[in-house]
Amino acid sequence: MDQYSQRLNKIEEELFRLMPLKADSSWLQDMTDSLSAEVPPSMIDRFHAPSLELLQRGGKRWRPLVMVLCCEAAGGSAEDAYPLTPLVEMAHNGSLIVDDIEDKSVERRGGPSVHLIHGEDLSINAGNLMYFNATSILSRRTDLDDGLRFKILDSYCDSLRRLHFGQGLDIQWHNDHTTVPEVPVYLQMCRFKTGALARFAAYAGVLAGGGNRELCLAAAESWEKAGVGFQILDDVKNLTTGNPGKDRGDDIVEGKKSLPVILFYHKYREHFGDFAALMDKAGELGIAGGVEAVEGAISMLEEAGVIEQAGQTALKMLNESVGELENIFKDHPAGGLQAGIIKSFIEKML
Repeated sequence: MDQYSQRLNKIEEELFRLMPLKADSSWLQDMTDSLSAEVPPSMIDRFHAPSLELLQRGGKRWRPLVMVLCCEAAGGSAEDAYPLTPLVEMAHNGSLIVDDIEDKSVERRGGPSVHLIHGEDLSINAGNLMYFNATSILSRRTDLDDGLRFKILDSYCDSLRRLHFGQGLDIQWHNDHTTVPEVPVYLQMCRFKTGALARFAAYAGVLAGGGNRELCLAAAESWEKAGVGFQILDDVKNLTTGNPGKDRGDDIVEGKKSLPVILFYHKYREHFGDFAALMDKAGELGIAGGVEAVEGAISMLEEAGVIEQAGQTALKMLNESVGELENIFKDHPAGGLQAGIIKSFIEKML
């Protein structure tokens, strides 16, 4: 078993320890110390169903892996980080549930978006609950001193603020063709929305490993940049081969202002009206009925060269992150393993 798989298996165990497939009365008691009546476990299972639906479909789990590797690279033990990993992975999955509702997405990780199975009301609640359930880990970790507990929780809250700031910006641009951001504003949105949890994973991992603030910030900033690079590459793949578990061009259907679209707008503004009309038609007809409009929009982006340009932007950021991480953690093998995560994504995405 390779070094990544060993760690990923332990991360998976921690996720389903926090959110078991079948709840019992002790689970709720662990979440709160204020119970006046016993809640039937079947009711807990019902409101957890959307979260478990998504978790069981898997996922790359690279963010919790970053947390573990940063802890090791800072001089700590992986065993100190594993119990903390649900903080970053639960937050990520909760954000996906809510994001799919906001974007009216129909597919996630190879299956229907969970709100289409379990309803929007339970899914919104489940997604939000995932943000907060994970914080119970910190109250149960009696081995953490209060100072470290506060620093991790403070960083977690900061990452959730960033995440929602980014989503708020992104939502404003969807389907509003009168509001197309400048590239630096788009990149800041990505730093908030996609970079936030990567940043937190690195920062909290270094903290758990005993690293100082300077090391925390250096790792956090490099992984935030990598998170942005991943997002841009993901958007590029959506317009080329299509992302695993999703349809090619569903970003066009959603009216998403990804970097290729933004570059096209600023480079060929006189033709943007034609492009926007195709996006609107695709959004009206959906991914199944709007294939012609989707492909027409993608062709415009391809001919303008902006998909390739966006891909080069992403590669530059990712390669910079690789170099930074190899330098920050040059004296520890876990630094090379972190760089290896980024390199593997580059290989898979190209």
